[in-house]
Amino acid sequence: MNYLKAEHLKFKRTISNKLLFIAPFLTALFAWIIGGFYGFQYMTFYWWYAFLLPGTIAILCLISHQKEERAGKYYSVFSTPISLKRFEYAKVLILVEKVFVAAVFLAVFATVSNLISPALAVYSVSRNFIGSIAVVIASIWQIPICLLLTRKTGLLLPIAANTLLGILMPILLGNTALSWVCPYCWAAKTAELIMGIESNGTFSGVAAFSWVVLLPLVFSVILYALLTLWDAEHFSEKEGK
Repeated sequence: MNYLKAEHLKFKRTISNKLLFIAPFLTALFAWIIGGFYGFQYMTFYWWYAFLLPGTIAILCLISHQKEERAGKYYSVFSTPISLKRFEYAKVLILVEKVFVAAVFLAVFATVSNLISPALAVYSVSRNFIGSIAVVIASIWQIPICLLLTRKTGLLLPIAANTLLGILMPILLGNTALSWVCPYCWAAKTAELIMGIESNGTFSGVAAFSWVVLLPLVFSVILYALLTLWDAEHFSEKEGK
């Protein structure tokens, strides 16, 4: 618990908390400008999982890393008698929490359509929240890998790679059987099953609930756990160096 409290304090004076509001707001704003009221909701979710969510995750990981770098290149961490694995677990969990906060903001913005023009809203309020949270669950595996890449390569690669792969993989593999084994397709697959958004961003209509939607979510949680263990193990090897 102390590790989580410490990570919370580190983020207090960073741009990350503002980013949790700004990124979903810009997503919704551009979707409304381009799609109007009818296309607003599904375009908001499409742009979010395909473009801005992967970028937001990479930027949050970068901010977390830079906070330690600017405090003395992790000196305070390595010189303190703490468990580096628990330190890393806490860092990843706080990043997951922040992405979930962004998902709630996105759902709130999408729900504006239900209030202003309910006749043109394609999703119910509950589906907005369920879909937004499910897309984040399908994407949380990106957090530990982006954190690891940020420490290894710096700014450009994690943001560029995560964003580009988030856009391209669903388009290239979204209609193939490989979409089930490609992690970058899991958010798109989730949006398709819950929100009726095809891999190319078109809206096919809201489908009835299917238990199949749980598959990409389970896959993501398992991969997230494995990557977090790997990342924590890799980080703990720095102890004593």
